[in-house]
Amino acid sequence: MSDSNPYQAPSAHVDDQPDPVNRRFNWKAVLLGAGADLGGTIAASIVLFVVFAAMAGPGEGSADGMTSRLQQSWPFLMTSMIVGSAFTVLGGYVAGRVARHSFYKHALGAGVISFVAGILLTGSDEGPYSGLLSLLGYTLHFPLVLLGGRLAAQRTDRARPRSSSPGGPP
Repeated sequence: MSDSNPYQAPSAHVDDQPDPVNRRFNWKAVLLGAGADLGGTIAASIVLFVVFAAMAGPGEGSADGMTSRLQQSWPFLMTSMIVGSAFTVLGGYVAGRVARHSFYKHALGAGVISFVAGILLTGSDEGPYSGLLSLLGYTLHFPLVLLGGRLAAQRTDRARPRSSSPGGPP
């Protein structure tokens, strides 16, 4: 009679079960995503303003004068638009990754909050390119935040362990 040792690890392959995902709408994920978008965009805007103001050199002594000059600078405005767009994608990604389900829905929720907050914070822009840049920014905002949700979904799919099918490789 051969008794198996109760202290020996089982010889069969045992998969760990993933943590259960709460399928309710996750407001924390949405707020974190919107915060990543707005906070990152604001911080990057401050850094870009300082960098472009330093590159412009001495000119009008006041900050308001420098702000009005930079609002008419195409390189500054396009760099700000590209960096802000990157943070919009990041906001959608953060919302989707924190929620761990319904990636597009959570990314879209974060996008709506950051869109409305962005309009309220910036107000109306003055300058020769304000209409074009506003149209471009408003048009691209939701596709970019949904791109972040898609990236979160793809990242989550890659991170999930694949169960092997019977007869297939382990």
